[in-house]
Amino acid sequence: MNEAALLPVIQAGDGRTLSRAEFLSLLNTYNCFLKDHTQLHLSCSQGEDGEVVVEGFLNISWGVRRPIRLKIQDDKQMLPFAPLISPDPTSPVSPLGNKSRGMTRWGEYVDLHQIDEMAETPQDTAVSKPPPAVYETTTLRPVRQKNPEMEAESNLFRCMSDASLVKRRRGKGKSAAQREKERQHRFSINGHFYNYKTSIFTPSHGTPTKVRISSKMTTNQVIAQLLNKFKIENDPQEFALYCIHQSGEKRKLSNKDQPLWERILQGPSDDIMKIFLMDMDEEEVSTDVAQYLNLELPILEQVLLKLREEENREIQRVISKYHHQHRLLSHMLSCKLTPHVETSV
Repeated sequence: MNEAALLPVIQAGDGRTLSRAEFLSLLNTYNCFLKDHTQLHLSCSQGEDGEVVVEGFLNISWGVRRPIRLKIQDDKQMLPFAPLISPDPTSPVSPLGNKSRGMTRWGEYVDLHQIDEMAETPQDTAVSKPPPAVYETTTLRPVRQKNPEMEAESNLFRCMSDASLVKRRRGKGKSAAQREKERQHRFSINGHFYNYKTSIFTPSHGTPTKVRISSKMTTNQVIAQLLNKFKIENDPQEFALYCIHQSGEKRKLSNKDQPLWERILQGPSDDIMKIFLMDMDEEEVSTDVAQYLNLELPILEQVLLKLREEENREIQRVISKYHHQHRLLSHMLSCKLTPHVETSV
């Protein structure tokens, strides 16, 4: 955009203003810090009303303690593919080959519950004449035939998601482009796709993620955008965004705050400040408390001792003041309540 067309004063969030030179300096510093990641650069535009709008990716770290729930299906449910008519009864997509299941397409699973049922159902195998038994020379017992692939799959049933099982069993006959197209219909959190047995889980603390937003979006809108990206079923009102500084200060962003402006003003480095998605009831840490968090334990004990001494002195001062006021009021009341005796000559 034309830098000369910018207004002399730019609104940077709720009640804050920046001069044109300050804004351009912050924007250039931000993009220079991320010079090796051009896709993360911020871009700005100016509307008809003269308001400057900044757009780009915001880095948010997971800090939730309560479990989150993933949606069982996407908002736009994929329709099942129409079966292709093939005269070959052995074709995997032929309607005549109902007796043998053959290859199944991803779109045939309208409900993801069917994926787990498929994973736990043994595959139909063609009946063939068993080979002659091979006997050991010492005990004349048949040699046990082990299937390492089936053993590995049986051991991984409980630790692999259903989407991974489908990819393992059915993905061999598909091209890389087809698998990529099917995988893009839903994001994952650290590779965790929906599994109705493990759909309620807690992301690893501090794991970063990115969401594309604009500077006009408020805190609630950014949270809703992040939850919608990962198809999270929880209510956005259950969470809040917190700015955690290097000093240990933890400040909760209000609903009127604009997180992208907070990121621009603090700089792009996560070492200075990180934005966390946390539970709504997380406690804040003020600047006064944060300055003591990085001190050694003996120093903290001395500080606590000094605070207790100051507290005791303040308590004694209040008690002394109360006693003085009590004596003064008692004296004034005693003077007014004393009966006045008139004498006559």
